[in-house]
Amino acid sequence: MRRLNYIGLAAVFIIPTLGCSSMTVRADHDSQNDFSAYSAFAVFERQGKESRRPQMSPLVDRRIAAAMAAELGAKGFDSTSPGGADFLVTFYTAVRRRVVVNRGGWYGWGRWGWRGGSTWVNSFPEGTLVIDIIDRQNRQLVWRGVGEGAFTSTNPSDAKVAKRVGKILRTFPPQR
Repeated sequence: MRRLNYIGLAAVFIIPTLGCSSMTVRADHDSQNDFSAYSAFAVFERQGKESRRPQMSPLVDRRIAAAMAAELGAKGFDSTSPGGADFLVTFYTAVRRRVVVNRGGWYGWGRWGWRGGSTWVNSFPEGTLVIDIIDRQNRQLVWRGVGEGAFTSTNPSDAKVAKRVGKILRTFPPQR
């Protein structure tokens, strides 16, 4: 019986931690768009970012832009100026504090009165990275990839940024 209590207590500590370390990736695209016609891209600098509350540093923005260019280059797309590109690539980041409340032990009325377990709170930063692909000709969004839980720090390393961007762009271009 005591062994089951230790296993249960270990599960309470380990399971919430496992959920925090992974990144959930979703992607959506315009099914009417012909992605095979694309050969060149440009990283598009988003407008009006001065009015937005800064989420990450400009250094991280440069890391993300470089990782996107490297990933798309590895897929066979050429980097060019915005005027000569078939599609434009841009991204957005958001970082927020995530709070997880954990409870362990046994609650209820017992032999010696009301019994309660323990409660503890974990708080950590969780980031979302959104990558948008825009058709340059008609200025329409044609593909969006979202990585939730992408960053647990506001200044991730180059390797971590490249890994996260690669995971999001894995499904681009979509297969017909």
